Amino acid sequence: MKKDSDKGIQVISRASAILREVVANSDGMSLGQLATATGLARSTVQRIVDALEIECLVQAGAGGVRPGWGLRRLGDLAGPSIASQLRPQLFRLFEATNQTVDLSTLTSTEVLFLDRFLSENSVRVVPDAGEHYPAYAMATGKALLAGLTNDDICAMYGNNTLERLTPMTIPTVDKLIAELDTIRSGGFAYDVEEHALGSCAIGLPVGIFGSTQLAVSVVIPTEHYTAQKDAIEQALRVSAHDFVQRIDVLNGLTGSGN
Repeated sequence: MKKDSDKGIQVISRASAILREVVANSDGMSLGQLATATGLARSTVQRIVDALEIECLVQAGAGGVRPGWGLRRLGDLAGPSIASQLRPQLFRLFEATNQTVDLSTLTSTEVLFLDRFLSENSVRVVPDAGEHYPAYAMATGKALLAGLTNDDICAMYGNNTLERLTPMTIPTVDKLIAELDTIRSGGFAYDVEEHALGSCAIGLPVGIFGSTQLAVSVVIPTEHYTAQKDAIEQALRVSAHDFVQRIDVLNGLTGSGN
């Protein structure tokens, strides 16, 4: 019979194997692909991925398993990335709002979190492991989709109804495009319990680094949304300007401006 320490080492070894494959295939791998690549049973891969997602080391969604923002943050120890370069700006937004904030980009039709600061309030929104992050149902996702053309949106979602995660989820592509037009005109992106009941968010696009679109959002418990909406919007406007200035500098330094 194996000792508990031996079992722990085996779990770490298996988790490491999965993480190596996820990092090497950052566009996303299915559970079946991970099982084949690591030689592990699919059920074992599922359990380990679930545990890694709780720690934000991976992000699982319709596009497969990808590196999570926690893993990306650890990776910053080895060298600079766009997330680490923009962390001071994100932290200032966190300090200004005292709510969960995130920096995100778009991958296929889903939001991919690059960095995050979680609220320390007793009533706060913390993402659940196993959730999907469809861009059309999230404030940060809508802010990112606003950077695409309407033809791009129709190519992504067709002209059909959209899958509803809650009764509040935006129902059609036409209504989504109408919201995106407002964001393109300088308006905010909103998620009022569209992604999850009890959770609201307000977001803004903040620019493009190289070819990577970036957006930020502030996530708020529904019970605090109305009271804090105006103050959060004001903080987001200041923060977006802060981000844009920094991204312009970074694009200039790397020669990757538009």
